[in-house]
Amino acid sequence: MGVRNLIATVLIVHDDPHVAAKEAVFELTDRLGQPPAIVVLFFSAEFPAQAIRDGLWSELDPATTVVGCSSSAELGPDGALTHSVTALGMCLPGYRAQALSVPGGRDSFAIGQQLVESVQSPKPDLLLLFLDVLTVNATRLLQGIQSRLGAKFPVLGGAAADMGTFKQVELLHGKEILRSGAVALALFGPVTLSAAACSGYSPVSVPLQATRVDNGNILIELDGKPALTTYLEQLGPRKSEMPGVTIEYPIGVVSRVSGKTEVQTELVRAVFGINEQREALILGGDIPERAELCILSATRKDVLMGTHTAIQTALTGFANAELALLFNCVSRKVILGPRYKEEYSVVDSVLPKSLPRIGFYTFGELSPVAAITQHHESTFTIALVHFGAAK
Repeated sequence: MGVRNLIATVLIVHDDPHVAAKEAVFELTDRLGQPPAIVVLFFSAEFPAQAIRDGLWSELDPATTVVGCSSSAELGPDGALTHSVTALGMCLPGYRAQALSVPGGRDSFAIGQQLVESVQSPKPDLLLLFLDVLTVNATRLLQGIQSRLGAKFPVLGGAAADMGTFKQVELLHGKEILRSGAVALALFGPVTLSAAACSGYSPVSVPLQATRVDNGNILIELDGKPALTTYLEQLGPRKSEMPGVTIEYPIGVVSRVSGKTEVQTELVRAVFGINEQREALILGGDIPERAELCILSATRKDVLMGTHTAIQTALTGFANAELALLFNCVSRKVILGPRYKEEYSVVDSVLPKSLPRIGFYTFGELSPVAAITQHHESTFTIALVHFGAAK
């Protein structure tokens, strides 16, 4: 009998973040039967990263590979919670892992390239990527990675989040804390994935053409008019709730199929802010100039249906999953409100009970669609992972 992979996830609630991180290590070690060699964790943005880091490293072996980030809510084996720490621990015989980081303050495309250039040879088989989209353009960072590793190289992960203020996030790379840039886990060894993403959102406006886009993600004009003015017109009575209401009304690139307007799931963009002076919308990711766009919206039922669809799509024909990675946009949590835990009930009802799962509510998601990794927003993304070659 070969040596088997050991994989466990935990979700810890404690008022003291230092204690919560220590307990996460204790629980992982107990479930694995040995100390974890790799740890990936997501912690409430209400907790200072320093306390999380110090709690972790008070118990971890110095050789442990660690990456993680702050989140708006944490997803683990026991549900969806806030004010908690969720962690993944793994011992994968025959595999090698390397933690990577690049600080912000430079071109996003270059950050992606530099991440790859810091990887020890040979080429890795998977990247788990976590970044700060408040200072980094996720679309271009991903393009930088793909310029080195190819469009079909698998990248999974999400944008670190805070509690919805969009002011400050934190990233962990070993014992290092970053407040801008990106961190990643490079994994070396055969990996098979089944990934899916779905928003559940639908158009609530007429199709509008992006007639002027600046810097990839600043929407200046829609149908030749100031983008902010047009956006407010389409919102109708809810425009009085600006700017907070923008998180519920993302922008989607649409296509026409059999005469119907359909949202391209991989190109949904959250409205992160507005520039009143330029009457522009600041989007969370790039959109193509001249693309046809719609303002999108979703009900609670739509959000839950999108989650169900993504999970069922990933499960179809994939029977040997060892881990489920879940990256879920914070905008969906806003729509669900106090009932956000219902989304996890959908997860729990569809995924096999014994399958370890971990994730968080993000400021943006990364997962493959049709084998090519995309930067998503306002979506639920799931990646089922098998540590081994495809059968």
